[in-house]
Amino acid sequence: MKKSIAGVVAILLVALIVFGVLSFWPDGVEVGSHNMKTASFAETLLSPSESGADKKTTTKSDGSVSAEKKVQQGRQPMDTTSKTILFIGDSMLEGLGPRLAAYASENGHTLINVIWYSSTTEIWGRTTRLKERIDEFHPDYIFVCLGANELFVSDIKKKRQKYLDNMLSQIGNIPYVWIGPPNWKPDTGINDMIQESVAEGSFYLSNGEHFDRAKDGAHPTRASAAQWCDRVCKWVMEKSYHPIKL
Repeated sequence: MKKSIAGVVAILLVALIVFGVLSFWPDGVEVGSHNMKTASFAETLLSPSESGADKKTTTKSDGSVSAEKKVQQGRQPMDTTSKTILFIGDSMLEGLGPRLAAYASENGHTLINVIWYSSTTEIWGRTTRLKERIDEFHPDYIFVCLGANELFVSDIKKKRQKYLDNMLSQIGNIPYVWIGPPNWKPDTGINDMIQESVAEGSFYLSNGEHFDRAKDGAHPTRASAAQWCDRVCKWVMEKSYHPIKL
């Protein structure tokens, strides 16, 4: 009985050795007119690992990188120095301005609010008023909040792109953040146009956020506008291309 068991073990051991040798044989083994292909586990065993640090990162088929990832790769370090901040825009500044002023005061910045009621990118872009305010106050940083009065303009790019481009040319190389309008209904492209035109990491998309509205159904309440500003300031510090201390 013991001899029988020993024989079986010996046969299994020999088979295992043969299998192991064949697994590492590069081109298989010919037996008569047949070719025995070697097992693939040796190749798997000896191939470089693709886990952890050895894994290659995947990219989109067109080789592009998401806008947010581009910003994270190229964003500047946090600037903790005191700034002169110019905040221009439409009546949305009535709610945002006081809250941003509190952030500015807390962090040693000087804030200048310039409200142009019922204004649009066209109204600002037809003039040099933005450049005049820049020359007057010499800001280190600019906030813009425009677009609420252009949510429903048809053919938006054809009618507004040149004015938006003019505004951006007036801003020049000064770091800025453009706060998108707080949509109460779907727009006809103003958010997309602004986002595609401004510098990387300089557009805050407000559309899609929750807002408690004033009686007109459009403007956020003062409390909701303050919360809006809180979110903007957090985004400036954590995700914008030019973060400043807020």
